Amino acid sequence: MSLPTLNGTARLIDAPELRFSAQGTAVVKVRLAFNSRKKDPNTGEWVDSDSFFIDGKVFGQHAQNLAESLEKGMEVVVSGRLRTERWETREGEKRSGPSLLVDSIGPSLRYATARVEKVGGSGHGKQDAYRAAQAASSREGMDDPWTSGTTASAGQGAGAWDEGPPF
Repeated sequence: MSLPTLNGTARLIDAPELRFSAQGTAVVKVRLAFNSRKKDPNTGEWVDSDSFFIDGKVFGQHAQNLAESLEKGMEVVVSGRLRTERWETREGEKRSGPSLLVDSIGPSLRYATARVEKVGGSGHGKQDAYRAAQAASSREGMDDPWTSGTTASAGQGAGAWDEGPPF
């Protein structure tokens, strides 16, 4: 039987905490708040109703990407697996609480914009081939209709590429 999943939009309560395990693996702890916000028809103000707070954990390169990209107060879209975390206090009391193993997290684009950058490395297939084709086209000055007009960056002639795809 698998762990139950949680998918939703939350807000980061604190800045992500990046640490490294004894083996050198990056680990990020994120504190998330899920709530039901409703507009009060009488006052016109937003009112927070039920809330659910949970700590999430992210590991490896995903953790480093998260720590560089997200900050306190951001609205995020998150997906993960719920589990029970157990620990012992300094006084020797055994405690437990819910925790979220984050599978995916990113900024919500409802009220914000984001610029995505691919992390370097191998295994990016089509992305690497696309970048190589861009570089070759720019060097060779190919007479390609995709390289002229709206895709050429300001101050550059035909054959120059901007950062995005040609559509």
